Amino acid sequence: MSDGSKQVIVKKAQGEYEFTPYGEFLSYFHAHIDIFKKLLKSKKVEPDMVEAIAKQIKTFMTGNIKKTEQFFENLPNFSAMLGVPQNEVSAYLNTNFIEVLSKVQEKLKNQEIEKINNAPEQTYRFIAEEIVEKLQVTHPADFVFAPKGILLVLENPKTGEIIEPQGLMAESAKAALSIPANAGEGDGKPPVSLTEAITKANAPPAPIVKKSLIPEKEKSILQEIVESFSDTLTGEKLEVQIGPEGSENTHEEIKPQPNKKDDYEIEDLEFDDSESDQSSSTELTEDFSQDIDVEFDDGETLPDIDPNQERLESYSIKEYMELLQQISNFQTKSDQVGYQNWLRDQPDFEKSVVSIRTQLIKEQKSEPVNWSQVFSSISIKTEIAESVLVGLQKKLKNYQIVKMTLDRTIQELKKGSPEFIQLVRMAWPHIQKAFFEVPNYNLVQTQLKGILSKVADETHRKEFTRIFTMALNFIQSKFIL
Repeated sequence: MSDGSKQVIVKKAQGEYEFTPYGEFLSYFHAHIDIFKKLLKSKKVEPDMVEAIAKQIKTFMTGNIKKTEQFFENLPNFSAMLGVPQNEVSAYLNTNFIEVLSKVQEKLKNQEIEKINNAPEQTYRFIAEEIVEKLQVTHPADFVFAPKGILLVLENPKTGEIIEPQGLMAESAKAALSIPANAGEGDGKPPVSLTEAITKANAPPAPIVKKSLIPEKEKSILQEIVESFSDTLTGEKLEVQIGPEGSENTHEEIKPQPNKKDDYEIEDLEFDDSESDQSSSTELTEDFSQDIDVEFDDGETLPDIDPNQERLESYSIKEYMELLQQISNFQTKSDQVGYQNWLRDQPDFEKSVVSIRTQLIKEQKSEPVNWSQVFSSISIKTEIAESVLVGLQKKLKNYQIVKMTLDRTIQELKKGSPEFIQLVRMAWPHIQKAFFEVPNYNLVQTQLKGILSKVADETHRKEFTRIFTMALNFIQSKFIL
């Protein structure tokens, strides 16, 4: 797979470089070679023999391994070529793989960046070659140049499709046709077609229609009816019916209706103590009061809903973990200014989360924390009720337990074999998502069972089950309901 024409790294929009799939595979390739050499040297194998075995393994991998996961599948073959027991090779890979891979990737990335920076500027025989190479512009197949008035366009003689010019030629044509330079841009209207505009400009003027000074005689209403409804007219006598359709007696005397404002028949309403019925009765009372202009006692009014209380109830573990990830990014970059600017722009609720988390970390370090003073200070700055802050503290304590459990879980999972670690990498986002459902333990177990059902190896499945059970038991023993 070491094809020099393939791209190893690509530059992201932020200016950083990252490995392509081929680059990642290449780093795995060289990491395995380095680890196998290191293992042979630890066995006191002669240097010439080390190089010969490494060359043999390299040839085997080049011909038989096309994907990163195939490195782990060929462990028995590596063991045979090295002359070392498979369990010893597996243990050695498990111990050294992450460290060696990091060094190989760093070296490979620096090497590729240096190649890019020091690459000689390419020369071209013709300017057209440079345009095609750098702008990726090619002449469309089956199109030829064709004049359209003052324009030179590309036209497909077979289909009649036209490609209009861009840039200076298009701007000059717009100026000649008195079309605004930005016509059709940003206003939701389709772009102006220069070809259509030129066709209209060169079209002969429309013939002038001469109007007669003598007004035309208008049609009678009866003539219009006959012309419009000639198919449906039957010649039968038209019976005009007054009143609703289906009434047996169309001449029945219409009784006067009593004045609705002065005479209401109000049915008795049964009330119970449920909250929904109370709200319904209150709405009915208000509606009647508006209709007949009578003031009613409102009775007990419903309390206003605190938006911060609603935010507290909806605040999830996933949101908390995402906030911690943002803070971690600032810490990794030592970007104190960026962190302060980010925190300043956060809503009051998120600022409260950060403040309470800071105090919880102090408490975990056995430092004294005056929670009454903390809640009072935050409440004055943010106008969030202290009762909401007390509930937020309880929630964050639970979320910290989940975070600590996930941190311990990933450390435990990383102790497995290389094949097991590869499974962990693929399953970890789904494992996190399952634990985000705490304290709905039935749903957590259901999602974890779904993950286990996709693990083919019985040994790996047992190891996952052991670690998941240990994590769930720990959370249930510490979680405050």
